[in-house]
Amino acid sequence: MSTTPRYCAKGEVGVSKPIRVETDLVPSGLYGASDDWTGLTITRQLVRPLFVEGPDRTLRPGLLDRARRLDEKCWSLALRPDARWSDGRPIHARDIARHIATVAQQAGPFAWLVSLIEQIRPVEADRLLLTTRRPVGNLPALLANPVFGPRNADPAVSSGAYTMAEGPAGEIRLRATGPWPDITYVLSSGAEHGQRLFDQQAVDVTCPTTFPVSRWAHRADYPELRVDDLDIAVALLPPNGMAARRKHAVAAAIDRRELSQRLHGALGPLDSFTGLWEPGRATAPARVARELFPAAGRSPARLVFPDFSPNRETARILAEQIGDHTGLVLRPEAIDYRAYLTELHTTHREDFRLVLLASPWPDPAALLVPFARRPADQLPGGPASGFTELVHRALAADDLQDRLAYCAQAEQLLLATGEVCLFGRLRSAARLRVKNYVSPPSGWADLSVCELPRD
Repeated sequence: MSTTPRYCAKGEVGVSKPIRVETDLVPSGLYGASDDWTGLTITRQLVRPLFVEGPDRTLRPGLLDRARRLDEKCWSLALRPDARWSDGRPIHARDIARHIATVAQQAGPFAWLVSLIEQIRPVEADRLLLTTRRPVGNLPALLANPVFGPRNADPAVSSGAYTMAEGPAGEIRLRATGPWPDITYVLSSGAEHGQRLFDQQAVDVTCPTTFPVSRWAHRADYPELRVDDLDIAVALLPPNGMAARRKHAVAAAIDRRELSQRLHGALGPLDSFTGLWEPGRATAPARVARELFPAAGRSPARLVFPDFSPNRETARILAEQIGDHTGLVLRPEAIDYRAYLTELHTTHREDFRLVLLASPWPDPAALLVPFARRPADQLPGGPASGFTELVHRALAADDLQDRLAYCAQAEQLLLATGEVCLFGRLRSAARLRVKNYVSPPSGWADLSVCELPRD
């Protein structure tokens, strides 16, 4: 089935029965106001990205058909000949330029992506010139983030396969712009509730990141389960005030392989961002470091985590491992999702924090760029460490292996601070009653290609 949005004539209807998709939360914003992964997954349905992730980390045309590098910083971008809004009008190069300028002015957490762009200028109806602030060797990967997909001033019109529709509380309804099923997102109250909704045939696709850990142990019993690796690293942030050598001891105390086994594969073992691009790479065994944490100085510390599966089980195992190897007493405590998004570096700065770090675009440098944007005195290794230069070289490199090599050097400086302890890679696990579902490593699946089984 074609994924190109098509104009539906007035009165024309597509497939009558919607695909019902479980969501564990209703995002606070969409498009450029997205502030979490769920907001981006829904935005992906409302916009056609400028470039689309394909199999094996390839990039395919989206609204843009071609990207040609003119020099280190300047790119020529050509629109697809059939790029149209859902009402049938052609999408103009100025529509994309205007949207990107709007996102740059918003306060959302993804606005920094646009800050990598110095200028975007339409030169013809179907061609843009884009200049980056620094060399970017794989610009199409950056432009694959859904926030770059243009938004129409009319909310009833979209550049993607769906438009927003009215719905009751606890649901998000999307209306198809072509001959494919509508989508209804159904809010669940937790991981097990989502599974019950599927068993009761109240949803056709379960939330891909909340499959219960207890069921991971028996995943062979679920033939409809689709499992994929995600470019989402799971990490522990030690208290800000903890000495670096103690942070390193905590990181070394985690047995990543045992953790993955006890979670039955819900997380894969990981100890570096570049490991997302090199699956199967060995991780170091756990080490004991009780001498750094004298019993007299130990007091219970909180380990806060966002309250959705598998974080509760992960936090419990982390607390056990760290306790066994260091003597520290960690008390896992669930926090509200909004607090997780907004208070980790304020209210909870002196707690241990379990966090999920999603790659904002499919490139190994993507997760390191935010650290390079810090003030000079807060850079990993300090102002003279060369961290920023390494990240910029990784961004500029044309070859993937060169990018990985620069990223590995930058990552050594970051991990030496102890401020980020990577231990797992999140895996997508969605139960499906639909055909053709494909989850790229970002998790931003295109639901318009999915088909319900025939009755």
